[in-house]
Amino acid sequence: MIVSLACLLALVACGRPAEAPPEAPAGAGFPVTVTGKLGAATIPAQPVRVVATDWTSADIALALGVVPVAAQRVRLGTDTGIQPWAQEKLGGAPAPQLFGTDQGDPIETIAAARPDVILATKDYNLDTDYAALSAIAPVVHYAAAPNADSWQDTTRAIAAALGKVDEGEQLITDTQNRIAEARDGNAALGGRTFSFLVGPTDTGVYAVNSADDVSARFLTELGLTLSPATAGLPTSSIPGRAQLSYEEIGRTDADLVVATGSAAALGTLTAQPGFAALSAATAGRYVALSPTEAQAIAFPSPLSLDWAVARVVPRLAEAAGR
Repeated sequence: MIVSLACLLALVACGRPAEAPPEAPAGAGFPVTVTGKLGAATIPAQPVRVVATDWTSADIALALGVVPVAAQRVRLGTDTGIQPWAQEKLGGAPAPQLFGTDQGDPIETIAAARPDVILATKDYNLDTDYAALSAIAPVVHYAAAPNADSWQDTTRAIAAALGKVDEGEQLITDTQNRIAEARDGNAALGGRTFSFLVGPTDTGVYAVNSADDVSARFLTELGLTLSPATAGLPTSSIPGRAQLSYEEIGRTDADLVVATGSAAALGTLTAQPGFAALSAATAGRYVALSPTEAQAIAFPSPLSLDWAVARVVPRLAEAAGR
C-alpha cells in the first residue's frame, strides 16, 4: 500500500498510538546533523527508538550498545532473520521487530515503530523511499551509494547520530587492530594472489575484478593481492564484477581461489572441468564460503568483521599455506 506523506506526518491514522511517545533526553552534543547523498538528517536529541532498514546499520547500532526497536530481516543464510554475529551481541536481550524489504521499505510498519531516527546506510530502496521515510524521522544514510562508503565512515555516521562519537572511534580502532593482528598472525596470506568467484550458475560465474570491491578490500587488508589476470577482466553490468562462462574459468586462477554461493551452486562450479584444472584447486587452495560467511565481509560492520576474523581468516590461512 502506498502511504501519503500527509498520513505519515499525522501518524495516528498510520498506526501510531494516540498517546505521545516518551520524550528523548537532549544529551550533550545534540542537535546533530549527519549529511547523506539524498539530504541531511538533523537529530534533535539522543535517540531512544532506533529503526534500521538494513541489517548492517542494525549491526553497527548493536556494536554501539543500542538495540533497534525494528530492523530489516536477513533473508539468506539464517532461520532467525538475524545474522549470527548480531545474535551473539544481543545475548539475552529481546530481538528487534523484523521486517522484509524485498518489496520496498515497509513504510507503515516503520512509522508504527515510532522511531526517533532511521538508520539506512545500506538501504537499496532509498532512492524510492527516502521522502516517505524522512516524513517519519531523520534518515541517516550513505554518502555515495549503498555499500559504497567504507565501514569506518558508516560507523562514524551512525555513531554521530546516536550520540556515541567517542565509542564509534574506539570501535573502529579496535576492529582495525583485530584485522591487523589477523594479518600479522597469518604469514601464509602475505604476498599471495586471490580470485573471488560469486554466484555460480549453470552457465557461468561472476568474478571480482576490482580491488575497490568491498570483499576485496578486506582480503587485501589481510595481505592478499587481487590476481592481476582477474583484475584485467572486463566489467559486466554489475560494478566490480566480470561475468565469465565456464570455458573462461581458467582466467581466474590465483594462489588462492575463494568462491561463494549456495551449496548446490558451488557444486556446479567445482564440477566444471576448467575449475578442476585450476592450480589452486589441484593444490587444495580453494575456499568455499557460505552465504553468511560471504556476507560478513561483503556487508561489513565491526561485528561482522570480528566474526569473519575468527571464523573465515583461519580457513583462508590454512588454504594459502598449502
